[in-house]
Amino acid sequence: MMPKDTLLVNSRIEEVQTVYEWIEKLLGDSVESKLRHNILLITQEIVTNAIVHGNCLDASKIVTLTFQKNSEEVIVSIQDEGTGSPPLPTKEEATELDYLAENGRGLKLAVLLCKKIEVDRNLITFVFEI
Repeated sequence: MMPKDTLLVNSRIEEVQTVYEWIEKLLGDSVESKLRHNILLITQEIVTNAIVHGNCLDASKIVTLTFQKNSEEVIVSIQDEGTGSPPLPTKEEATELDYLAENGRGLKLAVLLCKKIEVDRNLITFVFEI
């Protein structure tokens, strides 16, 4: 079992920067630049979704993140207090990504860049291969 780090943030947009810095610190120097960028980008997108859509910008609600890393993969889980996530797009839908679209960008990027994604209502787990 991999060691797990956990971070709780209030549902305020300003907390996205806190999450970014936390993930960056946990990744350390052991993850190559492109993968590091992908992990940070997807985490930022999904945390923003959790704050805005899941918790409706209600600062009394919490977003919980967990981070695990070993020599083969990085696993990031994000859980909000909302009712659940939209269905994951297919790879085909994700390839037709409109990067300027307001909705759906995060999950589409995740489908394209992650080794594996699991959605269980309001908990999303991303697995990145190192």
